[in-house]
Amino acid sequence: MRRRRERRSWSRFARDWLPFASIVVAYRVLHRWSDPLTAEAHVEPQRRFDELLFGGTVPTVSVQRARWKPDDPRWWDYAAWVVYLSHFAVTPAVAAALWKRDEDAFRRFRALVVTGAFAGFATYVAYPAVPPWLASIRGDIPPTDRVTRSMWEHVGTPRVAAVFGEDSELAFPVGALPSLHAAAPFLVMLFLWDRAPRWRLALVAYNVAMAGTLVYTADHFVFDILLGWGYAAALVSAPVTPKPKGHASRRRPWRKSS
Repeated sequence: MRRRRERRSWSRFARDWLPFASIVVAYRVLHRWSDPLTAEAHVEPQRRFDELLFGGTVPTVSVQRARWKPDDPRWWDYAAWVVYLSHFAVTPAVAAALWKRDEDAFRRFRALVVTGAFAGFATYVAYPAVPPWLASIRGDIPPTDRVTRSMWEHVGTPRVAAVFGEDSELAFPVGALPSLHAAAPFLVMLFLWDRAPRWRLALVAYNVAMAGTLVYTADHFVFDILLGWGYAAALVSAPVTPKPKGHASRRRPWRKSS
């Protein structure tokens, strides 16, 4: 009996989390199309939008000129580095919390995340777009540095830094529009807005920090970020199929009742 329960538990775990693994597999497939898509990647309309919005200069260029010192990283460079990397932890952490507390919410969140990722991937193929750091290499905008890669080199991990290069076997350099780095925390914020109201301020602050980081590190234009937010908002606002009567799910309260 105990072994049966264990098998069912592992079976349910695999069933629940396998869709997230499909995102990683799909991204690896995208890499195979990287070279031909990079050759035809676009810098418009994102460059022009940012220039119009910020007085004629792409904000990444202005901010890096004022704040980025490649030979002497400051505390905000480390902060931006951590915020950028948090993208790979925050969404799985939220999913894990939902999986433990509310099965229906977990399934809804999983559907949103997976759908959003594949919608982004489809857009990457249909309209490949360069991020600011690659636009600089191509000469489309003044010089910028990919801060995330430089920080890995600064802390003495050049092999990890190579992952963020345009020639990395794990890279898809023209997957910039929309910014899934911006879409994911925005989706988390919208999803938890009513479910966890005590976290609203932190969720807003995190989204602002992520947006600022993506601009500063030359990973995205502002246009990419806004489009990512739009994708997330569209997904969360989509109608939900009601559960059949009699449906039961495991649910635990988010906080103790007063």
